[in-house]
Amino acid sequence: MTGHTFFIIAYMGKREYNSTQLPPGSLKRGYRMIELRHVCKTFETTDKEKSVHAVRDVSLTIEDGEIFGIIGFSGAGKSTLVRCINLLERPTSGSVIMDGEDLTKMTERQLRQTRRKIGMIFQHFNLMNSRTVFDNVAYPLFGSKMSKERKERKVMELLEIVGLTEKAGAYPSQLSGGQKQRVAIARALANNPTVLLCDEATSALDPQTTQDILRLLQRLRERLKLTIILITHEMAVVKQVCTRVAVMEEGRVVEEGRIYDVFSNPQQPITRRFIRTTTHIEGVEELLKTDPSSLGLASGDIVVRYDCSGDRTSQASVSRISREYGVDISIIFGNVEMLLGTPFGTMIVVFRGEEKAVQAALTEFEKTASRVEVICRV
Repeated sequence: MTGHTFFIIAYMGKREYNSTQLPPGSLKRGYRMIELRHVCKTFETTDKEKSVHAVRDVSLTIEDGEIFGIIGFSGAGKSTLVRCINLLERPTSGSVIMDGEDLTKMTERQLRQTRRKIGMIFQHFNLMNSRTVFDNVAYPLFGSKMSKERKERKVMELLEIVGLTEKAGAYPSQLSGGQKQRVAIARALANNPTVLLCDEATSALDPQTTQDILRLLQRLRERLKLTIILITHEMAVVKQVCTRVAVMEEGRVVEEGRIYDVFSNPQQPITRRFIRTTTHIEGVEELLKTDPSSLGLASGDIVVRYDCSGDRTSQASVSRISREYGVDISIIFGNVEMLLGTPFGTMIVVFRGEEKAVQAALTEFEKTASRVEVICRV
């Protein structure tokens, strides 16, 4: 997006606002944009005993203007849940409240109108290959009361937002994966939604393009005052852009909270599995199981995983405890990163020394850590 000028029009009845003149109250921090109340979705089969319970009693609150992540492995129910939000899948039971209105109680006509406020993008873009980029973006505007000139202006403004004005006449087959997803995003914004649902929107993209799309979503949230729900199986994606996350397993939300809280103190085994995928710690742990000698370990060593946050992420506390208790403490793996402006780190640390001194040092270590876990004793 470097070098592009952003000019965003939000249509509010007959009045138009640019990105620096949004109407008062357009972003209500702390306001509940979406509430899911005990949402269940069951797919019936001819054999009722084999019915699929895709979503089980999910209750969530998503605030206006936030980027909320829903993460889970394949089959966890996350894609079904997001389709329940706009009622592409009608919940078997429960309520979906958007901006104070219960979608499950709406007539079909009311629901069609409300869906215009909900944009959606997908993993495989869902573009029409026989239509140009311009026509793909313009498609949601067909049947609207906009004049032809206004539609054209609106489409070109959307392409400007996503950095693809020069591709207006191109066809999807002529675009890269990242460009296709930008077209899909522009199309999703055509009706000026307040909510954007992203179902595995970066899963088909390479790492660099993924970063570009996530940065674009962040800019759109700020400029268009969107509430974004991001469905993914990649914790690295959630970590980069989301303020809060819900972890799904077998149709249920098993853990939910602020990104920092979930990363620094995961409560569920599946959450810890996801976090491990972002730290590369699994390779070290595998070596500890299969070939500890390659890490220079000796008999009697105690290997500890040490999670820390804030000013505790520095190595100063490790050095201090080593000196005070007369034990050797070696860091064989360390990963420190920023989450919502606060440092968070994971280290694999080896304790070596007299047993009594090592136990005392471990006790002191626990006072400085979010979590201390003995991985193995050599």
